[in-house]
Amino acid sequence: MAGVSDVVIVGGGIAGASLAYALASQGLGVTVLEASLTFEDRVRGESMQVWGVKEARQLGIEKELLDAGAHVAPVWKQYVEGVGEAGEIPMCLMAEGIPGSLNMRHPDACQALIDAAARAGAEVIRGVRDVKLNAGSPVSVTYTAADGGEVRAPLVIGADGRNSSVRRQTGISLERQEPVNYIAGLLVEGLEGIPDDHDVLVGEGDLFSLMFHQGGGRARLYLCSGLSGRHRFSGPEGTRRFLAAWKPDCYPLADKVQSAVAAGPCATYPGDDTWTDTPFAEGVVLIGDAAGYNDPVIGQGLSIALRDTRIVRDLILDGARRMADFASYAEERLERMRRLRLIADVLGATEAEDADNRQARRAFVGEKMAAMDPELFPLLAGSFAGPETVPDELFDGSILERIRSAQLPS
Repeated sequence: MAGVSDVVIVGGGIAGASLAYALASQGLGVTVLEASLTFEDRVRGESMQVWGVKEARQLGIEKELLDAGAHVAPVWKQYVEGVGEAGEIPMCLMAEGIPGSLNMRHPDACQALIDAAARAGAEVIRGVRDVKLNAGSPVSVTYTAADGGEVRAPLVIGADGRNSSVRRQTGISLERQEPVNYIAGLLVEGLEGIPDDHDVLVGEGDLFSLMFHQGGGRARLYLCSGLSGRHRFSGPEGTRRFLAAWKPDCYPLADKVQSAVAAGPCATYPGDDTWTDTPFAEGVVLIGDAAGYNDPVIGQGLSIALRDTRIVRDLILDGARRMADFASYAEERLERMRRLRLIADVLGATEAEDADNRQARRAFVGEKMAAMDPELFPLLAGSFAGPETVPDELFDGSILERIRSAQLPS
């Protein structure tokens, strides 16, 4: 006999588990179908921007993450080739009452949130395979697990990631912007000699290097490069090459990074960008990466997922169950992704895209940021404070053309 629930959530990662917690906390019957028995290190989704932390607070999960060991970064420091330390970005000032960005190992965050969902009353089923949606009202969802199963609900949430089975079964397709950069990541330990009261951004040579501290001498390191760097850190020697490359001369503590020890896999992802104007079908709504994702060069994935979650939570609690009820979510998300796409393009063009004028691009952007130029500063600040904070007129794309054509003074 099939089970019955108010909402079935396919995928128990950050977005799915957060929504399960938020809805179960309000008394709704929630069933979570999660494929993994143990969350794996996927080398992404570990730094939450300030606007995402604000969403986490509104969802009631910020404390869950902090209690599970999330690390707060009140400041980011920038280092630039030929300059050294080029300034600080005060994360603690980006949104009122939010102390900074939040860093946490992705598997630990997922586990903390799915545990919180279960405590709130959600039914969590793990080791799920072969999820199939069967149209109807309510929708029937069948799946294979240890004891098999079927569950019916008025609404199914697809939170099952970039390769979403729910999205595929509903026939929703994603638009895609091809990448101009790649990003490689590695979790390391043994950084006790490096202060963890700030995160680090470094632009030097053909690499954009980042360090996001997780506390206790552990940090996630990233290296962003153009398309030419796609396979630079692949293969059995990838970890060794990655650590050897994370040694920019303009960062004074780079030598200490060389003594770090890998604490997870090294993986590389394309900086592509996907979106849809219809993240829903009858009886189904997509959130998080399932609904489209942003170029990871600006680290917006967690914030996107949590805003999706908060908006969809609010709509469901207000009674939304049909396609038309989620039109406002689709409209807001499409504009949000459009804005973030340009912000990612600007940073990618400045720091990672293959270019003969890399130094000139960085100098052009650096001067404008130092002067808090109204043409550029609010745009990049929007990646921290939220894309909706950026004036509409800055999204005409002209700044991107100017960055790509920048030249050093003769």
